[in-house]
Amino acid sequence: MTSLRESIIDFIYRTATGPAPVRKRLAPLGGAFFLGSVLLVIAAALAADRLLALPPLGSWPGSLLFALPLLGAGGVLWLWSAAQFVRAKGTPIPLDPPPRLVQEGPYRHVRNPMLGGVFLMLLGLGLLMRSWSLACVFTPLFILAALLEFKLIEEPELERRLGDAYREYRARTPMLIPRPRPSRLLLWALPVLPAIMPTLKAPGPALETIKLPPGFRIELYASKIEGARSMALGPEGVLFVGTRSEGKVYAVIDKNGDQKADEVITVARGLNMPNGVAYRDGALYVAEVSRILRFDDIAGRLYNPPKPVIVSKAFPKDQHHGWKYIAFGPDGLLYVPVGAPCNVCEKKDGRYASIMRMRPDGRDPEIFASGVRNTVGFDWHPETGELWFTDNGRDWMGDDQPPDELNRAPKKGLHFGFPYCHGDILDSSYGRNRDCGEFTPPSIKLGPHVAALGMKFYTGRQFPAQYRNQVFIAEHGSWNRSKPVGYRITLVRLDGSQAVRYETFAEGWLDGISAWGRPVDVLVMPDGALLVSDDRAGAIYRIYYKE
Repeated sequence: MTSLRESIIDFIYRTATGPAPVRKRLAPLGGAFFLGSVLLVIAAALAADRLLALPPLGSWPGSLLFALPLLGAGGVLWLWSAAQFVRAKGTPIPLDPPPRLVQEGPYRHVRNPMLGGVFLMLLGLGLLMRSWSLACVFTPLFILAALLEFKLIEEPELERRLGDAYREYRARTPMLIPRPRPSRLLLWALPVLPAIMPTLKAPGPALETIKLPPGFRIELYASKIEGARSMALGPEGVLFVGTRSEGKVYAVIDKNGDQKADEVITVARGLNMPNGVAYRDGALYVAEVSRILRFDDIAGRLYNPPKPVIVSKAFPKDQHHGWKYIAFGPDGLLYVPVGAPCNVCEKKDGRYASIMRMRPDGRDPEIFASGVRNTVGFDWHPETGELWFTDNGRDWMGDDQPPDELNRAPKKGLHFGFPYCHGDILDSSYGRNRDCGEFTPPSIKLGPHVAALGMKFYTGRQFPAQYRNQVFIAEHGSWNRSKPVGYRITLVRLDGSQAVRYETFAEGWLDGISAWGRPVDVLVMPDGALLVSDDRAGAIYRIYYKE
């Protein structure tokens, strides 16, 4: 039997993901309910003061000196927070949210800054009105009730709608009080800064911590690329970079050919999780959650990007595993995955948990592979032309299972097991009366929960010969394991079309239980160097070989 809490969560989810006219009608009601709750708290507090004959709080005008700054700070924080939702093309009302996770502004530091703003304003109002009940009793109780509602109702709905993106955000971002940052301590050290400046390190990725095989080196290719994820080579000197929660697509430009970016341009903004990017015949293709967009003649219009052409709207709107990696295959078709809209579930719509493909103009979409939970990286073997792809295993089966996977799809129509089988482990719910032998097994099992994302065959000539046609994988890193794993670049050794060994190539982004970076994608450059994107550090690195 469905509980009242589950019914409310389901109602919010269905409304938030439903038709826009319904959202627009219901959102004002949600806003009015919250405003009414605040006014009710104020009225109840003043009534309590009268009923209990409480004396005024503080003295006048002393209380004013505290009340006005609190009211001002709370109002600024609330407006700053609300503005992030408007910029993301939504509202702060859960019934009409933006199409993507908001992480900008104060949301970088806490998950519910709007509630912090309300707390400051109510506290300031309590001091202004000199109300003991409002400042000391009703305001704390209201904030506690709102936090409880957020934890029990809103966060489960956000996790259901946004999936791993929200879970990762929640794991690293506190609810209401920002974590102290060492950089803030510098404010107290300003008088002695001249004396200690020689000992201070410049901010940026700690590349000296990265361990590589002998002869390999790593350097910063580009910085300040907020949320850098999938990469695609464009015209000479231009690298296109997608994002997820930021809603932007960047053009990273190396103007003088020195293997370092000279300029970063935002060529698209306000998109719905534009993770995937691909470049073909002078046009930039961008994958949103439910659409594929095309920016024609982008090379000549980097500083004045054209309006996008909608190539396809053939994909579901679910944001859970809805972000996409895209690439053109050797057959000239555009390959587009559709993740499962859940941790583990079985959907009648065959598009879910699949890799689809279509013509460059969006015609003739078809399912190429099924049973693929969530792939965010694939490539074609340079000799056989076969598709290989990573896949992320399900959550909540323990620290050490199931594995992530590297799979090979030599032909159309193969099923890779999800939701019935995870690697060689039958699902306890969906795997009943099934056998993992029914499905195409992984070419090799990767680490559990490592979040294997981007992958590429190494086709360059710069690295030693033993790396040619081998598979590099970016492991984004675990978010739900007691001891974190991943946060590295791994290498899968092949013998022909057989994966024979899985090993670490580059590590050091993870330090104990904290990580300063998270690799997302890898890309082989024309000179043979390997680029690595990092959405946590907002950077792109260049790994090269020099004897």
